[in-house]
Amino acid sequence: MVPIIPVPADSMDLKKFSIGLRPLVDSEAQLRRHILWFIFIRVVLFTLLLGISVLFSAISQDIILPPRYQIIIFIISIYLYSIASAIFLQKRVLRLRRFGLIQLQCDTLFTAILVYFTGCSQSIFPPVFIFPIVAGGLILHRIGGLTPAATATLLFGAILGAEYYGYVPDFFRLSGFTANDNPLAALNIFSVYGLTFFLTALLAGMLAERLRKTERALSRTAHELDKLSILYKQIFDDITTGIITIDEADTITSVNNAAERITGYRAGELIGRRLGRCFPEIVLREKQGRSVADLTRKDNRVIRSGYSFSRLNIPPDPDCTEADCADSKVITLQDISKIERLEKQMRKAEKMATIGEMSASIAHDFRNPLAAISGSAELLRHESGRSSADMGTVAKLSTIIFREAQRMATVVSDFLQFSRPATPRLEWFSLYSLVQDVASGLRDKHGAPLGCSITNNVPENLDIHADRQQLQTALIQLLQNSCEAMEPGAGEVVVTAREGRGDDGRGPVIIAISDQGQGIPSEHKNKIFEPFYTTRESSTGLGLAIVRQIIESHQGQVEISSADGEGCTVTITLPLPQLSI
Repeated sequence: MVPIIPVPADSMDLKKFSIGLRPLVDSEAQLRRHILWFIFIRVVLFTLLLGISVLFSAISQDIILPPRYQIIIFIISIYLYSIASAIFLQKRVLRLRRFGLIQLQCDTLFTAILVYFTGCSQSIFPPVFIFPIVAGGLILHRIGGLTPAATATLLFGAILGAEYYGYVPDFFRLSGFTANDNPLAALNIFSVYGLTFFLTALLAGMLAERLRKTERALSRTAHELDKLSILYKQIFDDITTGIITIDEADTITSVNNAAERITGYRAGELIGRRLGRCFPEIVLREKQGRSVADLTRKDNRVIRSGYSFSRLNIPPDPDCTEADCADSKVITLQDISKIERLEKQMRKAEKMATIGEMSASIAHDFRNPLAAISGSAELLRHESGRSSADMGTVAKLSTIIFREAQRMATVVSDFLQFSRPATPRLEWFSLYSLVQDVASGLRDKHGAPLGCSITNNVPENLDIHADRQQLQTALIQLLQNSCEAMEPGAGEVVVTAREGRGDDGRGPVIIAISDQGQGIPSEHKNKIFEPFYTTRESSTGLGLAIVRQIIESHQGQVEISSADGEGCTVTITLPLPQLSI
């Protein structure tokens, strides 16, 4: 499974997101929290120390403690000072380090007072001096440990001096207290505690420095990890290839945006479901390479898709076994419907190019012999009128030769027109007049019994921007096909046209030619525009291919809608030029 590190929704701006990645030790907010915790620990520590001492003093009289009211006053003083410090800390303190040093010095002073009133050198509380020293070293680094160490050493020396010169509280004598009058013993105690205080400060400073370096390295690592996470998230979401990850149980664990667009499902609808239930067409087999399948989207539309997969050795769960972790997979998915259509069009274009070259060659080889045959048949027909009666047969045969030669000439002309399409020469003209001319030309060519009647329902004021000669050729082919599709006198061909609506108020011109013939069977519908495809023996199969070629050269489209036995409608869509403002 791909380990996706959650990223805030608005965190794609890396600069904004990296604000939260500063080293913890250099953060004012972090220092403020440390000082607040230090104040809280001070209150708890002194409360517990004095509470336990009072409890044990009730059992044993050997513990030196001041009167109860003095203990209460001392505890209240610590509480009030701590509350005031905490309130002041919530305000915007510009120099937090100085404020922290003041708190450490005050803790050292509170400890000195506690030591002095609980027996001086005989007190059990001198180790409490270590608390502000260690806290200062961890919070404010080396200077934060050395400053309380120096203050504790001086205050403890003052306490020993006061004891040596007899400046002690009167209630000491009630507890059997004996002052230390040996200067060497006092100096020994002072040296041991003083050295301990400074060594503790140095060790706390070294530990804090190492902790700070570790935190900075960790912060840099986290920063790089977040950069990689954001980069991965951007790639995962923005890549055009669909990506679906599944775990060892074939459960979908992540889906990117491209996969959502391809499948039509949202990520929330897929994550947690089995791959086989959502997409049964995707079958994962070893060494299968790139596979192709007809994928059913959420809207039940079937698309052609290509997919492949690979295994991931990244464990989705620290407790998973090696075999389970090896079954995690990532699937890449692409919609190849457009690619296959383009490949089909390219193959068709190559086929058309080959046919065009062949057509040009055939037309070139046929045109000269056809001209000679046609000319000879014409001379033979004229000579037969001057000879004997046997010449009637010659005239009949020459007429057949002339007719078939004309037919072959038409085929050759179609070959040439198909193989060498001319560039459209666009102009404005009346579509109604063009349809009228084409209908009249077909009637004149075929005589009165054309086989059908042509109804021109094109608006007389509708003009079109196209190549008149090429569009006339296309309409001749379509109208002639429509008439031949019906029995003589069995119906009519209706030509309609309208202008579509676009964003600028102008749209393409849509021409529809409808007949009442037998329609086109579904198995022939996709082939009728292919060259040389025909269902009539007298046709070359190039008529509709030429029509499509002409319409596409105008950047238009031609479509056929038909059902077997229900007639046929050919729709031509031709764009109009954009109006310049």
